[in-house]
Amino acid sequence: MLIFDEVQTGVGRTGYLYAHQAYGVTPDLLSSAKSLGGGFPIGAMLATEKAAKSFGIGTHGSTYGGNPLACAVALKVVETVNTPAVLDGVRERNQRFVAGLNAINSKYKVFKEVRGMGLLLGCVLADEFAGRSKDFLKAAEEQQLMVLVAGANVIRPAPSLIIDEKDIDEGLQRFDAAIAAMLAA
Repeated sequence: MLIFDEVQTGVGRTGYLYAHQAYGVTPDLLSSAKSLGGGFPIGAMLATEKAAKSFGIGTHGSTYGGNPLACAVALKVVETVNTPAVLDGVRERNQRFVAGLNAINSKYKVFKEVRGMGLLLGCVLADEFAGRSKDFLKAAEEQQLMVLVAGANVIRPAPSLIIDEKDIDEGLQRFDAAIAAMLAA
């Protein structure tokens, strides 16, 4: 049984409706939530027909699954995101983001690598900055830029799937300024 948890990687974040589609593999079970509701709480589990046969009534439940409003919202989210305009756009924006993050890194040498797919990106801190992801987050806040951390060593930008190119550029400029200020302190 192949099970994929696509709570974070699903519904367009990687440039595919679900990340597994980039690899040409279909899981038996797939969990989805968060972005599935576009901010409205919902959780879902998708199953192949073969896997679904092993579930009987009452063997599966969900805190955020199944209510009619959540399902209507999720349907609209999937209809909106699962379009060539949005999914191709996410992959195109990835190139702009990664190029900008790599340009910043060439100036400051703060990342070991910039990794990810689509707009699910992580900037892994270089060894000399290990454990300082919160310092980068605070420096970004000072520049009125919101980034996330994924543990002590990864900075994670998490933009809208339809972010404007000018907003990407502005965010990268603010991130550059944040790093410069942090290193100067």
